[in-house]
Amino acid sequence: MHSNASRRAGGALAVGAVAALALTGAAVAQPSATATDRTTVQRAEGHVTGDAWVKFSVDPQNPLRRFTFDAHGNPYKVADGRIVFGDARGSVSIDHPEPKPDGTVVHHRATVKVDYVMATGPVAVVSGLIDSGSDLPIGERASFTVYDDPRSTRHDRMGFSWGVVDGQCHRAGKAPAPFTSYASGPGYTVKDAPLPRVPAGAEPQVEPGPCPAP
Repeated sequence: MHSNASRRAGGALAVGAVAALALTGAAVAQPSATATDRTTVQRAEGHVTGDAWVKFSVDPQNPLRRFTFDAHGNPYKVADGRIVFGDARGSVSIDHPEPKPDGTVVHHRATVKVDYVMATGPVAVVSGLIDSGSDLPIGERASFTVYDDPRSTRHDRMGFSWGVVDGQCHRAGKAPAPFTSYASGPGYTVKDAPLPRVPAGAEPQVEPGPCPAP
């Protein structure tokens, strides 16, 4: 029969062993946790969502346009040891209603398939390829800027690339300042994200070549 002192000693040893195992486990798990943190940072995404009618001052007779954003992702990723631009998904929907003299309204609509999102603070750049619509060339790049004003929705602003950005060499991320003003609608929300981590030794992107001469 074991004495109470023996039991207490055995219990103390068992507790000590568990504590030592826990400490050892924590020490072993630490690199894994750090790796997880790095993965989390690398996978953080920017988000641009919302719906609003905006006023385009250059077209005072017909200034209203509607832009709906559902865009998520990053400006680039690292694949096979190389930086690759375009790591986003989602869409931008465009509606430009044009009132006719007979009272009818023609809606000029288009959608953009998003492949690029950079969101920092309240400002974001969204870019992608036009994949439907009658007025904008299918397959060409369109880019947008969104400003989610911290004061209120009515101060939100948005910019689009056609007509105000040189289309001669329009690449992802090339977007104008948000020049339109909010008119109505729920407004826009920008959720920023840190730029994806680039591992040491990663190669830069493959250069697409010079822009064509004007």
